[in-house]
Amino acid sequence: MTVATPFTRRVAGVFAARVLRYAVGVVTSFVLARILGPAGRGAYYVVILTPTTLVALGQMGLPSSISFYAGRGRSGAALQRTSLLLAAALSAVLIGLVLLALPWLEESVLQAAPPELVRLALLSLPFQFLASFASSALIGRQVLRNYNVILVAQSILMLALIVVLVGVLDLGALGAVVANVLTAAAAAVATTLELRRAIREDPDEAGRPGILFGELASYGARSYPGGIAGFFNYRADVFLLSALLGDPAAIGLYSLAVSLAELTFFVPDSVATVFFPRVASSDRRTADELAPAVSRFTVLVTAVAALALVPVAFLAVNLIVPEFVDSLSAFLIILPGILALSVSKVLSSYVSGLGLPQRVAFVSSAALVVNLVANLLLIPVLGFRGAALSSLISYTAHAAMLLAITSRLAHRSPLVYLVPTGAEWQRLRSGLDELRRRLGGRTPPVDESGAG
Repeated sequence: MTVATPFTRRVAGVFAARVLRYAVGVVTSFVLARILGPAGRGAYYVVILTPTTLVALGQMGLPSSISFYAGRGRSGAALQRTSLLLAAALSAVLIGLVLLALPWLEESVLQAAPPELVRLALLSLPFQFLASFASSALIGRQVLRNYNVILVAQSILMLALIVVLVGVLDLGALGAVVANVLTAAAAAVATTLELRRAIREDPDEAGRPGILFGELASYGARSYPGGIAGFFNYRADVFLLSALLGDPAAIGLYSLAVSLAELTFFVPDSVATVFFPRVASSDRRTADELAPAVSRFTVLVTAVAALALVPVAFLAVNLIVPEFVDSLSAFLIILPGILALSVSKVLSSYVSGLGLPQRVAFVSSAALVVNLVANLLLIPVLGFRGAALSSLISYTAHAAMLLAITSRLAHRSPLVYLVPTGAEWQRLRSGLDELRRRLGGRTPPVDESGAG
């Protein structure tokens, strides 16, 4: 029997949590689609995307920076104090700016969103910052077991609130937004308490060096362009659909297509979550050896998941929400792009973990330009399917550029990052065994040395 290493066990743990989280998420997505319909779901999607976008704009690369320095052994208490101050300051500034700009935003990128719901959704902003910063510190420390539980509980809470507020109380999009704010608050409290627990139980905490804001800002400034460009590469299409079409129903159809396609994200997200701090704490030779194997394995599992998802998505949409059947064409267009993104996520973790986030920033910025140009050209002609095609084009370009950079850094052929071998199939079988044990609540006997 293959003995699980600390790294593979962490990936399996995160993977199991993501599987459960996305399973609950897809139920939530279909419940919302069923109750709200295309127009209501589209309006809700734009509303909740607003504070999420503000977090992406205002975080200044700090989550990556916190994770990087936590992985390098900096004081957890110092990181937490700094995070709390930054979350409060950033939230206050951003909420004030948005309230001032809201009249203009309502006439452009937010015209598909009810203004009163946008204002309500802004209440989640400080909670999202807190959860993001605390989660980054936990990930950097590789303290993942309880963090994984929090992720699953967060999804379950969201589903329960949606059922009560939207399904039972019939509050519509208002109830969905309230559920989102309450879930964000609960996640912030839970991750903050978990970080405090991890700090208290760390025997080396007293001897760990502190952190200066300038250090966080320096690394964050290098990773921020990549983070913000990457975010808008994923989400600019929704705002452009709102600005160019102003049709909540089209956005509702497109958002379901995106939600379905992104179900396969649990694979690369699980790997990247663990891989980035692993690279940050490893020597260069170890990182160079890990990257190809991790990338190939991610490609294999993501491809298997995507192929399995297609018949399930078609059956579910036709049986549960037939009014969303037009979203399936966009889903099929986006899905190969998600496979390309699985490569991007792993290779971004490798390059950033080497301390070179500016290269990831350059690639993400270039891909964003491709995305914006394609959307502006294709949405007026093809509607929300044009947005799907634009995503496919930009995601593929993003992966190709990162692949070229990684190959040059490690002096390896691009194919070694893409083509799975027999070893990856064996790891897949071992990983499925480990996943079954995780989901079944059984922990195999393994060497715990070095485990986080």
